[in-house]
Amino acid sequence: MNNNLTTNKYLLKPGYMIINQEPTVVYGVVGSGVFLALWDEEESYSACCSYLYPFTKDKSKSNSLYGNTAIHWLIKKMKDNGSDTKNIKAHLLGGASSNSQRIGDNNILIAKKVLKKFNIEVVAADIGGKMGRKYIFDCQNGQSVTFKTHKIRKSDWYPYLSE
Repeated sequence: MNNNLTTNKYLLKPGYMIINQEPTVVYGVVGSGVFLALWDEEESYSACCSYLYPFTKDKSKSNSLYGNTAIHWLIKKMKDNGSDTKNIKAHLLGGASSNSQRIGDNNILIAKKVLKKFNIEVVAADIGGKMGRKYIFDCQNGQSVTFKTHKIRKSDWYPYLSE
């Protein structure tokens, strides 16, 4: 077991992804968007994304803002790094729906669909409902903390935001 203190922090903005093999805490905020962390429990590293929309069929718009693109890319990169999908565990957060468009629900469904296709187990989920979430995820040990909130403010991230 590696007992290094986590010193790196990374604010994961919507539409961004990170693959990290160094001790790092990833944090961010999601409303209807989804935060997905894939943790390889054998190799002790993670790949994370934060996406806003469930899918796109237009290959020219295919980027990490879309769940179908982001999740497939994370899984591919983890496999390229030597991960076996049987060792990958998922944390799924967000997907709030506060209007009739149901974007949050569809964001959750695409994640579940892709993860099921690759037989990746969801070990932690805080999804759906009407509240946004603030999260902190440790890339090295696969642990997460989630806070539900009615209102998301920049000041909520003190001391994590560098001034």
